[in-house]
Amino acid sequence: MRAGLRQTVERHPLLWAAVLAVAAVVAADGKVIAGSLAAAIVLGLFLVAGRPRVAISAMLCAAAAAGLHGWRTMPQDAARRWIEADRSHPAKVVAQVISEPRSSGHGWSALVVLRDGGVPGKVWWRGGGPPAARGETIEARGRFVPVPPPRNPGEFDLEDWLHRQGAWGVFEAQGVARSVAAPPFVDRMAQRWRARFRRAVTTGLDPASREAAVIRAMVLGENPDDDDALIESYRSSGTLHVFSVSGMHVAMVGAVVWLVLRCLRVPRRPAVVVILLAMLGYAWITGMKPPATRAVTMAGVLLAAFLVRRRPDLLNALGLALLITLMADGHLIFRAGVQLSFGVVLAIGLGMKAATGWFAVIERKEPYLPLSLYGRWRAAWLDLRRKVAAGLGASSAASIGSLPLTLWHFGFVAPISVLASPLIGLPVFILMALALLAALLAPLSAVGPRINRVNAGVAWTCTAVAEGFAAVPGGNFAIPLGRPADDFLIVYDVGYGGGAACLHDDGSSVLFDTGSQPGFRRSVLPSLRRMALLPESLVLSHPESGHVGGAVEALDALPLRQVLMPVERSRSSTFRRLEAATAERRVATTVGREGEFYRISDEARLEVIHAPDPRDWSAVADERVMVVRLHWHGWRILFTSDAGLATERAMMESGRDLRADVIVAGRHRHDGSLGDDFLAAVKPRAIVVTHADHPPQERVPDNWVEACGRAGIHVFHQGRAGAVTILPGEDGVLVLRGFLDGSSLSLLPQP
Repeated sequence: MRAGLRQTVERHPLLWAAVLAVAAVVAADGKVIAGSLAAAIVLGLFLVAGRPRVAISAMLCAAAAAGLHGWRTMPQDAARRWIEADRSHPAKVVAQVISEPRSSGHGWSALVVLRDGGVPGKVWWRGGGPPAARGETIEARGRFVPVPPPRNPGEFDLEDWLHRQGAWGVFEAQGVARSVAAPPFVDRMAQRWRARFRRAVTTGLDPASREAAVIRAMVLGENPDDDDALIESYRSSGTLHVFSVSGMHVAMVGAVVWLVLRCLRVPRRPAVVVILLAMLGYAWITGMKPPATRAVTMAGVLLAAFLVRRRPDLLNALGLALLITLMADGHLIFRAGVQLSFGVVLAIGLGMKAATGWFAVIERKEPYLPLSLYGRWRAAWLDLRRKVAAGLGASSAASIGSLPLTLWHFGFVAPISVLASPLIGLPVFILMALALLAALLAPLSAVGPRINRVNAGVAWTCTAVAEGFAAVPGGNFAIPLGRPADDFLIVYDVGYGGGAACLHDDGSSVLFDTGSQPGFRRSVLPSLRRMALLPESLVLSHPESGHVGGAVEALDALPLRQVLMPVERSRSSTFRRLEAATAERRVATTVGREGEFYRISDEARLEVIHAPDPRDWSAVADERVMVVRLHWHGWRILFTSDAGLATERAMMESGRDLRADVIVAGRHRHDGSLGDDFLAAVKPRAIVVTHADHPPQERVPDNWVEACGRAGIHVFHQGRAGAVTILPGEDGVLVLRGFLDGSSLSLLPQP
């Protein structure tokens, strides 16, 4: 054992040094016990191996990495304490945009470096008007605020993400930012070349077509956000990694260039230089994304070995890339993508040989025929089988190696990717080669479109492969992470004046509204995926974009089979798109009928308390609310959504029993909601009410909250509580908990 360990340390010293440096950075980041324990284990292995010189060198690298990480995080922590001490810091700042701006319905946001005003460092800029260009220097007045925490379980954690980007706060700009200086020449040139490259690889195709979106995703890393069905097929087949500019793409560029140079009989050493330049150029033109940058670094180490006539070592190259990453920015190793990137390469380096052995039958040679007598076609067939076995071995090693991290971060595994990844690799390689050829021949206006039309067929093939493997039963599965209980109801805080909730009971899930399109993408869908919830039913309250805006995407991303509609027809374009989508996907739709019950499980059923007038289809959306009551484990929860005074009066005049233990409500845009008479008829003990700062009509009045308190009704104000989880507890107790503020309420069953 000692001899084997010594040999491993001697062959891969950079990898061992990198592992020790990772432990040191983890300790310097505040996880002292875990980091120190890992460092002690690595140092113990060094002592067992009997290589003190390597251990000393590794300790120096680890100390440098930890020191640099601590030196970078101290200003972040100081600035965060400064801004949390006083949550309103008006300022006039000058900043340079260093990330690609993200547009939204309320303006744009980007990561910036402060040049003047405030504490020096990185912040997240939120502003109005047209987005600034990457690299542009801008000026505006505004205020610094702390980074908002996630408001829903499973939601993207902007606070943690910004911390790992080196940022310490958020700057909310007032009005439109003024441009101070244009982006530097290098940034302008990169943007110009990227735009040309983007046009070149899709010229001759419909820009809105699925094939053009696939080409842009695979070649440029652009995420086709408007086609969730496409993303879901690649995700379910375990091949979504082809939609990002990663090490695989950089390697493919290098392989394409190497094949061309080999055909031109270029000597190996000059070819290595050309290949490295091509890889670096591709990474630069696609935005120098971290995975591509790491891949170029590793490729540089591996290929440089040929220049000095040394045998390349994948694990040593991995160690050097990891050390460079730690020295440049220790925050990177805490990101899921970086961990998966290095973890997959490590798994391939350690396990590819063993995994390839599992497929030895594929590359089996003729037992009594020497290779010299194989002939041209038989030798080519053997070479192809060897490559297939190697591809399956690498894919298997990568899938198995990435399994722990994938489960830890996402709770999702696609075993079918062992077959899907190598099989989709060939068409992806062809697509990359044709895209590079189209870009190279872009000046010939008649040639590029023809190549791209052929490439569209290749893109279609890639999608067909992904869809085929995604449909394999048992090809993927999710492990629930963060579920609060076996049975629960989550009322999401989606903002934008919208609402959404999900009930999970006895293994079945039902989605109540979806929120707006941004709210569904940002909050609802990530939460459902993290908790492995797969709703098959969708209940919609009324045809308003804040409540049904994400419904079409929900049809693509979730296995929805039936939708309970509030009305048959509406003027809302969002609702009409939903109707067309349900018809296209053959999803059953039913219009809720007043007084009807709809079974969910043995302990849950839904009752339609109020159905809007089907003939008044020209009324505003908030006047067409379908009010439903959930009967669940002996409790009654009333979903009034954005119903106003007229709807409440109609329910009271109907003579129907309206009593409920909990009300889940929104805000009517033009009318009062949850008045005294209505609350007296319902007799709720708790109300979960949505809140949005803008427009003012969506705000929850403080005097109304105080009046409810005097009446003995506990109000969960979602502007303060965030998402609210409702679950049946022991002895028939109903428990309500606020996700953001930790507020809690336990309701005892009434006699």
